[in-house]
Amino acid sequence: MRDILVVEDGLHERERLERLFVEANYSVACAESAEEAEKILGRHQFRLVILDIGLGDKSGSYLFERLRGSAKAPLVIILTGNPSIHLKQRFLDQGAIAYVVKASEGASNEALLEMVTSRLGPSTGRESEGIPLLEFIGSYLGNVSEELFLDGKQEVPPCSECGANTYVVVFDHKTQLPPIVEGKVVCQGCGQPMDLEVG
Repeated sequence: MRDILVVEDGLHERERLERLFVEANYSVACAESAEEAEKILGRHQFRLVILDIGLGDKSGSYLFERLRGSAKAPLVIILTGNPSIHLKQRFLDQGAIAYVVKASEGASNEALLEMVTSRLGPSTGRESEGIPLLEFIGSYLGNVSEELFLDGKQEVPPCSECGANTYVVVFDHKTQLPPIVEGKVVCQGCGQPMDLEVG
C-alpha cells in the first residue's frame, strides 16, 4: 500500500503537493484527471487521497463517490478553490476527513503536512531511502556509466509510474565489496524501480 495519491489538474499545485510529501518521505503518486486517477487506483491502494473536485475531465465529486467506502483509499481530503459552506458540509457528511480551500491558511504547506501527518503518522521510511541518483552519479560513476541513467538530453527520465523524476540508489542489504556495488535505482516518489539495476 502506498501513502498518498494527489489528484489535481493544476500542474503547479500538483508539483507543490508532490514535492511537499515526497520531502516528508511519504510515497506519492499524482494524477491530473479522474481517468488517470482511476487507472492508478486500479493498480494500487493508497492510505489517503488529496482530491481536487474541479477536474477537467470529470468532476472530482464523481471520483469521490467511487472512493467512498473503498479499501483503495479509505481517507480523502478535498482540496478545492470552491469556498461553498454547503459543499463543504456535503463532503464532510459523506466521509471526507477535511475540506480545504486553496489559497487559505489551511492549504499552506505546513497546515497540509500537519493534517496528513496527524492522520497517517510520520513516515515509517520506505525502500526508496538512499543516495540521490545524481549525487551517486557525480560521486561514483564515470561519464560512460552515467549515460545508463540519463536520457538523450542528459536528464533523468520521468518515472513511468508516477511521473516524478527524482530517484535514489538503494543498496542491497549484504556486504558490499567496491568497486562492485549491488543495489537498484528507485523512484523517490512511489518506490517504482528504474529498469536498470546498479551493479
